[in-house]
Amino acid sequence: MNTQVLGISLDSQFALNAFSLSLGGLPFPLVTDFNPKGEVAKAYEIWQGEADRGHNVRATFIVDKEGVIRLAETYEPGKLPEVPKLLAELAKLQQ
Repeated sequence: MNTQVLGISLDSQFALNAFSLSLGGLPFPLVTDFNPKGEVAKAYEIWQGEADRGHNVRATFIVDKEGVIRLAETYEPGKLPEVPKLLAELAKLQQ
């Protein structure tokens, strides 16, 4: 669908690489938001806690080619995104 998937986490790049390998290798990049801690999460307004002592909320964003956020959803621990809903949003961008 002419898209790019990224996984972003507060974990170190070493931990992300180990995580990907434990799953047999992921077909998309995992990017660290480790240093400065949480700067991406803060920019996307999914940071919870104090400036240096907090965590990000699990979330999915669909951003179009112009950088406009077309979908933003957060998830409670243990919940997963609804794949059909994400695919429908991506299909809208293809039109």
